Amino acid sequence: MTRFVGSTEAARMLGVQKASLYAYVSRGLIGRRVAVDGRTSLYSADDIDALAARVRRRESEPRPSLDVQIVTGVTTLDEDGVRYRGHDVAELARTSTYEQVAELLWTGTLPDALTWSPPAAADVGRARRVARAVGGRPGVATMAAVAGALGVHHADDDPAAAARRLLGVVPVVLGADGTPDAAGLGRRLAALWRPDDVAAFSPAIDRALVLLADHELATSTLAVRVAGSTWAGPYPSYMAGLATVQGPLHGGAAREAHDLLVECEHVGAAAAVARRVRAGERLPGYGHKIYKGDDPRLAPLLEVVAELPDPHGRRDVVADLRAETGARFTRRPNVDLGLGALSFVGDLPPDMPLFAIARIAGFAAHLIEELQERPLRYRGLARAPA
Repeated sequence: MTRFVGSTEAARMLGVQKASLYAYVSRGLIGRRVAVDGRTSLYSADDIDALAARVRRRESEPRPSLDVQIVTGVTTLDEDGVRYRGHDVAELARTSTYEQVAELLWTGTLPDALTWSPPAAADVGRARRVARAVGGRPGVATMAAVAGALGVHHADDDPAAAARRLLGVVPVVLGADGTPDAAGLGRRLAALWRPDDVAAFSPAIDRALVLLADHELATSTLAVRVAGSTWAGPYPSYMAGLATVQGPLHGGAAREAHDLLVECEHVGAAAAVARRVRAGERLPGYGHKIYKGDDPRLAPLLEVVAELPDPHGRRDVVADLRAETGARFTRRPNVDLGLGALSFVGDLPPDMPLFAIARIAGFAAHLIEELQERPLRYRGLARAPA
């Protein structure tokens, strides 16, 4: 006889959020029935076990990849670190603002301290109307919708102007009230997410933005270049990148690292890691295809996490997890663990789209470069299944 369980137990068995559970049901991967009370949903434990086994097999196999080689001078990365236009990103993160680094990516020159003009009132109004019309939880999808609306009214913007305009209204898209001023993006996001202590959180958020601004030809960046190669324009190209960055295997990985730290806080790092090992689950925030050692973006990010107020002693939880994984695994922590630590220790929204916001600067830099080249036709070659 098929056994059925409630949504909380089903999500726990799969190691996912309930939203993912509901998506599996909608795709027909898991059976659902209504309990005798006529309201409660129950889920097939047999289907859940089968799906979990498939996921474990998939995670244990090397992930297939398709490599596309593109000459780029925007960012270089290797075992020694990450460099934006030849500037070491760790040093930039400690000495420059996100706005300065964005201009460096776009122009090749690191400017002196600067601020961008506040967004135009008309654009603020458009952003708020679109956000209300979308009606969902403010996030990357809403940012993409706002980018589309801005593109209708500013079709002649070049990539840098479009990025400044979109970044200018991002805090509004995410729910900021009042009239935006010329404060830096890091400070405006801190005022949105931690209005009780803007001074403490602004440097941390700004540093995260710098560290995440670009990472060579990541999947979302490639999506921007593919869209840009058709001369779609900056705003549709950014929409392509924002659509791609939402995936849990890309920009959503930091949320999974945050959830791991929450589990460590509740049951201890040893128990949380052991559970995931027994289940054959991937450990979020660990491992990287490029860096065999530590992700060079991690240390500068953890430096500012160490300076945040920590009334709940959560930095100790991060330290316990790193000690536990250091003793058990060869895979080293990556920047997603740093982002998870930032939201966990700082009591920031775990689903804050900081990764996607930051990457808009890189999107614009690569789009500028793409448009300077002879148009390239990206084409997939199909073949019949074996």
